Amino acid sequence: MSFPRLIFVKIFKYFQYNEPDGNKYKVYKLISLLNRECRYIIAPLFSYKITIDDDSPYDGFNTVRTFLKFNHQYDKAELTLDTTPLVSTLRFVSGTLDSYFSKLYLSHTYNIIPLVKKLIIGKYLLSWLDFFGPKSSSQIESLEIQYKEYRGEGFEKYLFKNTPFPISPDHLQTLHIASSRDLDVNPISQIFQGYHHLEKLILSYRSGYIYRHIGPELNKFEKLSVLSHLSHLELDRVIISPNEFIEYLSTTTSNIETLILNSIQLKDIIDNNNNDINISTNNNNSSIGLEIIIEQISHSKTIKTLKVINQYGVTFPSIDINSIIDLINRNSTLETIIYDTINDYAKYNPSPSPPVTSTISNDNINNQTLKHLKISQSPIDIHNLWISNSNLRTIRILNEQQPISLFENPQTFHHQSIRKLHFLFRTTLQSLIEIIQLHLPTLTTIKISTQNNLQQNDIDFETIFTAISNNNNIDSISIECSIKINQFLRLIERNIKHLRKIHVNLRLTAKGVEAIGSKLNENTNIQEFSLESWSEYSLIVDLVILILECKHITSIKCHGFGPNNKKSHADEEILEQDLKLNLDHILNFQIYLRNRKQFENISDKYFYSTQKTIKKRYTHMF
Repeated sequence: MSFPRLIFVKIFKYFQYNEPDGNKYKVYKLISLLNRECRYIIAPLFSYKITIDDDSPYDGFNTVRTFLKFNHQYDKAELTLDTTPLVSTLRFVSGTLDSYFSKLYLSHTYNIIPLVKKLIIGKYLLSWLDFFGPKSSSQIESLEIQYKEYRGEGFEKYLFKNTPFPISPDHLQTLHIASSRDLDVNPISQIFQGYHHLEKLILSYRSGYIYRHIGPELNKFEKLSVLSHLSHLELDRVIISPNEFIEYLSTTTSNIETLILNSIQLKDIIDNNNNDINISTNNNNSSIGLEIIIEQISHSKTIKTLKVINQYGVTFPSIDINSIIDLINRNSTLETIIYDTINDYAKYNPSPSPPVTSTISNDNINNQTLKHLKISQSPIDIHNLWISNSNLRTIRILNEQQPISLFENPQTFHHQSIRKLHFLFRTTLQSLIEIIQLHLPTLTTIKISTQNNLQQNDIDFETIFTAISNNNNIDSISIECSIKINQFLRLIERNIKHLRKIHVNLRLTAKGVEAIGSKLNENTNIQEFSLESWSEYSLIVDLVILILECKHITSIKCHGFGPNNKKSHADEEILEQDLKLNLDHILNFQIYLRNRKQFENISDKYFYSTQKTIKKRYTHMF
């Protein structure tokens, strides 16, 4: 039987990360020895991705030693060297010890410099950049510098002292500078002006405290315009001047396609006479600054993705909904707008000053470019304003804000291309039912949530299940609000043939676990099952073990955030044994139980699928 070559690569990748002895490098030798085709065609498609970031420097040395003992093609290796764990070791020692570690790490015997694709420099280790200079044959594609002024040594001073910059411009594509002090953008712009492969720039606040709000101030931001090759710009927990930012966006050399503003803060606006416009009460000054930034973005001919988000819980200035409507109407380039500036506390405790204001809009919307639109806590349902067919792929309906007249006549529903509908309800699901009954051929995914997904609502889901049963296009349903077990069981018992994917938020009981496992085993239509629960870990593990025995289910994802019942490690061992017995039909397996990394290790061991995105999502949520 002949398999595509890519299948062989995936098989060998699996072996690489799951060898019993932990040696990740014998697989390459196996590929080379099989036959000539594997040696000259399959092997070149293969690459190693290894991160050297051990908490102990000596563990890092052992990783390098093990890697270099195997004589294979080094150019197929993609190493990430993370020096930040060394900071705690070297922080209080002399420069002599620092030099000793760096030389040992990067000595000729264990020379990993040409293999490192991503380099992360810790806050006191700027001197390590010198080892990756022109004579080192380095090929760094991604560089992250976490620095802090220490004894007068800042990043700008390092730039001035080290010209040209040590990292070669021939390969660098991503630059991330994380600072704890104010940062002058001008020298950065001048140094990297000649780095024509540099496409992505991230400027952020370097801090171990996630919710510390005071970030560094970026000065002379408009000078960034000389980096005309940038296509991705991300500002994370920094302070910027609206005037300087607008000046940057207005230049013809700005070719940004993706703009992410995460938990930013705005300085006072300066008028043409260089005077502060001081309207500081109720954060009005910042609101004005944000609105003129949004207005400038509306004139952009390059930005395709705009994300204004607030992952770190800063007090974000409010904005009038009409500013966003103007942005949508004026711009014919944007494909994605995500405006989610509400902090995590306010998600469950409505803020007295909402991030998006004004409940009145006399404008209509005519836009066929936008594909994805998300506005958290919008005072109006903005989708009602479309007067022509949109090209939106995902829409989010907030039916608690005003009566929806959108569905009285199917011809007035202008979103005929939607694939995913997120319906956020407070009291009723009637409007969602009416959308499902439109039988849109593109609509395949339904997502249901409420203001507090943890609270069980006395909602009759039967009418929703009936509507989905009668709509053959819908193959996925996600119920993020807490649903009662007996309601969920009735959904499974319906055996809806076209329903392939289910995500549910459940409070489990021992009896309920057995019932769910039994009903899922009988419903052979379901292929992907995802669970979110605040139940005890043992109940979640028991349910996962039962689902593993359902041969028709190929994907299992479980996220648990409830109490740890402090059981022995027997549940982990049983889970791993059952997973090993069912690897023939399980294609994707993820399990995240808070503060129980052992379960993540089981998932990673057999599927090499990290949980970082899961943890990031739920760390900020709870």
